Amino acid sequence: MNKKLKKFYWHANTSSGGTLGLSVNFEGEFSRGEQESALADALKQCYESMEQSGYIPFSAQLMSSRDIAEKYGKTRQYWEKLLNEGKILYKETSAGRITTDLWVNGYLGNKEEVDQYVKNVRKSIKIINESGSWSGKIFCPVCEQSDFDFAVNYGRNINGVCRSCHFHVYTTN
Repeated sequence: MNKKLKKFYWHANTSSGGTLGLSVNFEGEFSRGEQESALADALKQCYESMEQSGYIPFSAQLMSSRDIAEKYGKTRQYWEKLLNEGKILYKETSAGRITTDLWVNGYLGNKEEVDQYVKNVRKSIKIINESGSWSGKIFCPVCEQSDFDFAVNYGRNINGVCRSCHFHVYTTN
């Protein structure tokens, strides 16, 4: 009997801003349960590493939009809308969205501030995309100085920081 070789591997990196990039690759035929188990194990190890490095406070937890609705009130659709608008950061997986409750706490505590931050991020991304450059400087949408350094990385992720007011942008696809 010739069974197909099954193996998986994952690679993770964390940006200086604390954004996790995780890639899980499967070779061979895996059931959905085996894939979910491998992804859960990779996320658990990344979470522990990020927690030990100080990127995640020890009180943070992984939550779905349903979990957020149960804990903080409002409907699941309300939180999904905020996720889709980029007001609460998340990482999308084939099984759904995963986010951390520290973004929810930030949104609930400073709704106007978060809304303004999202507008500034979108403005920055638009300017960067229109520039057609992979790196450089643009005018910061917050302080309007030409001190916003950016880089567009593999996968069209955008990282940037203003050297004057410290406004920052970290995107993941």
